[in-house]
Amino acid sequence: MARSFDIVVVGSGPGGYVAAIRAAQLGLSVAAIEDDRPGGVCLNWGCIPTKALLRNAEVVHLVQRAGDFGITVGSVSADYGQAITRSRGVADRMAKGVEFLFKKNKITLLPGTGTLTSKTSVEVKGAAGGETLQARAIILATGSAPRSLPGVSIDEKVVISSNGAVRNETRPASIVIIGAGAVGMEFADVYAAYGTQVTVLEALDRVLPVEDADASTLVARLFGRRGITIKTGVKVSAVTPGGPGAIVETADGKLETEQVLMAVGRAARTAGVGLEAVGVQLERGFVKVSPTMETSVKGIYAVGDMAGAPLLAHKAMAEGVIAAEAIAGRTPHPLDYGNVPSCTYCRPQVASLGLSEARAREKGRELMVGKFPFTANGKAVALGETDGFVKVVADKATGEIVGVHIVGAEATEMIHEFAVGRTLEATLEEIMHTIHAHPTLSEAALEATLAALGQAIHI
Repeated sequence: MARSFDIVVVGSGPGGYVAAIRAAQLGLSVAAIEDDRPGGVCLNWGCIPTKALLRNAEVVHLVQRAGDFGITVGSVSADYGQAITRSRGVADRMAKGVEFLFKKNKITLLPGTGTLTSKTSVEVKGAAGGETLQARAIILATGSAPRSLPGVSIDEKVVISSNGAVRNETRPASIVIIGAGAVGMEFADVYAAYGTQVTVLEALDRVLPVEDADASTLVARLFGRRGITIKTGVKVSAVTPGGPGAIVETADGKLETEQVLMAVGRAARTAGVGLEAVGVQLERGFVKVSPTMETSVKGIYAVGDMAGAPLLAHKAMAEGVIAAEAIAGRTPHPLDYGNVPSCTYCRPQVASLGLSEARAREKGRELMVGKFPFTANGKAVALGETDGFVKVVADKATGEIVGVHIVGAEATEMIHEFAVGRTLEATLEEIMHTIHAHPTLSEAALEATLAALGQAIHI
């Protein structure tokens, strides 16, 4: 007889494993199916290993500027292969952590792929064979995969994706990165720190195109100072073998490079899941879901990247909790998609939430805008990390915080002050009356708020 569970989760990335754990906390029996290692792309090939590589790049940068801190160093060499090895070790540790959490919460982990065979059953196929599981509810969390340009195949040798970038232990002498979103800019940072000649090509008119224009402009300028070539408004027409590895063709000419990194986005992994067989509807390539993450088929839920933008791990986690609580009969708190932080971990870091200034004005808002540079922040000066700013966009009539944009050291940590503030519907005045410890980088958040009100002290 088929084994039965209250919930079967297909995929154990951030959305899947969080959904499984939350469901188990609520007393439900749970099985999770995973064709790789627990943690999915994020823990194994995405968020975690790339942040480990970025930390290595940061250390390389600090050593290179040791003289700024009165430290004299001798001959220094940076081993890129060791950086990859460390990165893989970090990913392995995190994956083992998820395995431990599954055991702690008595979640059955099944290696293999999962395919819907009915509204209440999932077929599992793995190296040890196959079986069919019965479930009262099913949560799909199969994530996404790197996209490429039409006609360009990713071989993970010459033309690589982010997956190949965290595996390959040999640093290329030159690389062309196609796409200047978060993935492209983060890897540009890493490769440049280790001496690779980096060229970034972006089809749109600026890097980090989803961010506020002020953030994009500053990051592009700072990357240029580090010798990274950035070309925007450039469309790639072909990538073919040639030169040291590949030739990238654009309307402006041809670029010879040892390696090409495709960073043009990700596509939901919906093929082979059995969606068509049970009637689960798609919308623009993603699974269509309700506010409780239920699909068009009652009892089947979808979370994370396959459920649509933004394709972020923390958004997937929140959706996983919502799905689990809905199945358990709870009334989950709805997810505010307008308050999901966006984070890019290059140097300097970029973090934002809400609307950009331009988008807010397009919506007809009358605004108060405050901007405070880290050059005027005591802690930033002491750290030697003065590049960047905090920018606050607020509604002039109500003081409502419409958007926040931070570029600088620890920007991805600082953004949460405003995320909590927006959740609590805080106004500029309430942020203003919150005492910020001195000296801290977070004082820049206070000063940007004061600047929006015309009361900035330190500029």
